[in-house]
Amino acid sequence: MAERFACDPQEAGLVARELTRLHSDMQRAVPHPAASAAKTVASAPIAEALGEFVGAVTVTRNRLITSIGTAAGLFAALSEGTLELDRAFAERAMET
Repeated sequence: MAERFACDPQEAGLVARELTRLHSDMQRAVPHPAASAAKTVASAPIAEALGEFVGAVTVTRNRLITSIGTAAGLFAALSEGTLELDRAFAERAMET
């Protein structure tokens, strides 16, 4: 199994940092611009449709932000785990 597994912990760490930055940027980003437009539309059916659209976009956006945060954590764990495994193998090799 070990011969099938290869990971560059520096690359995995870089991906984790980039995903973490993206996650933070998306959390701080302004909500969809159509959210305020729904309040200014004179037509009730259009305002309602726009409101439904904004609601769906908000749900999708929140799920995406959560998924990016999860992926960042997984890549960070992959990087850390790979480094720990490398250290353990190196220590074991030194013992024998």
